[in-house]
Amino acid sequence: MAHTTSRNKWVSLFVLLFAHLATTILAEDGPVPNGNFETAPSNGFPSEAITDGPIEIPSWKLNGTVELVSSGEKQGGMILIVPQGSHAVRLGNDAEISQEMKVEKGSTYSVTFSAARTCAQLESLNVSVPPASQNIDLQTLYNVQGWDPYAMAFEAEDDNVRLVFRNPGMEDDPTCGPIIDDIAIKKLFTPDKPKDNAVVNGDFEEGPWMFKNVTLGVLLPTNLDEETSSIPGWMVESNRAVRYIDSFHYAVPQGKRAVELVSGKEGIISQNVETTANKPYSLTFSLGHAGDQCKQPLAVMAFAGDQAQVVHYTPNSNSTFHSANLNFTAKAERSRIAFYSVYYNTRTDDMSSLCGPVIDDVRVWFSGCKRTGFGALGLGFGIGFWLVVLVLF
Repeated sequence: MAHTTSRNKWVSLFVLLFAHLATTILAEDGPVPNGNFETAPSNGFPSEAITDGPIEIPSWKLNGTVELVSSGEKQGGMILIVPQGSHAVRLGNDAEISQEMKVEKGSTYSVTFSAARTCAQLESLNVSVPPASQNIDLQTLYNVQGWDPYAMAFEAEDDNVRLVFRNPGMEDDPTCGPIIDDIAIKKLFTPDKPKDNAVVNGDFEEGPWMFKNVTLGVLLPTNLDEETSSIPGWMVESNRAVRYIDSFHYAVPQGKRAVELVSGKEGIISQNVETTANKPYSLTFSLGHAGDQCKQPLAVMAFAGDQAQVVHYTPNSNSTFHSANLNFTAKAERSRIAFYSVYYNTRTDDMSSLCGPVIDDVRVWFSGCKRTGFGALGLGFGIGFWLVVLVLF
């Protein structure tokens, strides 16, 4: 009897421990629960609903006029855009959807989502994980498909956070508003800075979640905080976005990720790197073509410290990219490097989708190090030579 009681005690403890662990499971990299809105509500999707009760979206809390829309659905003479799959969500005036999730306090996360506008040209979408909040301008259409993936980063101030998507607009038609779909999250890590490179994440390998079946890359809107960025170490200073691309769908100079400058002078990416005042440095980077039928010429304006230089992409039959460099003398302990596209480029196949030059493998190194290295090597050879002479004679 005592043995049975002891066993039941251990079973109870195990059940309690398992229940505790189940409630503390952190959000994993990838789609959030029902982030694609393909899980059917208890009364079915609107087109097949059994009752006319309040709308329900599994895993999400709703506030205001929220609609589940289906692919091919029409509003008046307009076909509503569903980015992926068969269903998406449309947010009416001041409407929002939210989801609670468990994260690691103090860590930085990036939220990827797809968005499209409907009735109004000036529609926007507010994405927040309080207190972090960002308005995403949906006025610019970056491609002819009518929707784009975006990313927004936040630092978790608690272990439990609330991800909120809200329509801040107030249109005459309360059913107008942005459509959202394909929501995912990824925990970000700041890569270690190489010993011979002052640039953090210069190869852009660390960045937001990307869906392998999405060919549009991920747009990175304005972000002036390099500490909380979807591409760690980098800021997007401008009014327009830059595009984060992968090697599955684009030509990438090195590794699996790079950045395409798609907004002309309105799409600036930058980083403040550590330097030593009055020392010579060299900024080097790879400049390329994304292989997305972008109309040439392609060129970037590169900045390093107080220096600036226009670098044109020169096609090579054996490669889609080439290296470029810019020398500068640091004036302080931090030096700014930045890039933007000189031209406003579009694709040749549709003449509307925005595109531009690709940058990758960005490095800033002390340009005296090579000379110092060779000097030390020469000194070593000289000493060795005279030692040999003394031994022989």
